[in-house]
Amino acid sequence: MMIELTYTEIGGLLYPDLELDDAKLYNDLGKYGNLRLKYLHKHKPEMYRELLLTGELAQHCKAVDKTAFEQSERIQGAWLDTHPMPLEDTLERIRLRTQAQAIADEIVLVELIYT
Repeated sequence: MMIELTYTEIGGLLYPDLELDDAKLYNDLGKYGNLRLKYLHKHKPEMYRELLLTGELAQHCKAVDKTAFEQSERIQGAWLDTHPMPLEDTLERIRLRTQAQAIADEIVLVELIYT
């Protein structure tokens, strides 16, 4: 099967007119989806190219983003259940919430993003 492409000439060079159908999905990626996209691009170029060429890269990153966010929320909730927040100490509440986020991020990054 031959794919017909159109080209645009810029400075004497022809560039193929390519468009990503998933441009909106790339713009809507959350924290974890963007981290996964950057990781694949930098550390797994073969997988990145395969997903990109098959049109599955945006969906893959969106799915990882959703899964990672849900797992992070579960981890934070479980950790905060064992470390109750004091009602009267705002700084301690902030510290506990930040610590829960850091713990969840570390687990999610190792298990889902950097694999």
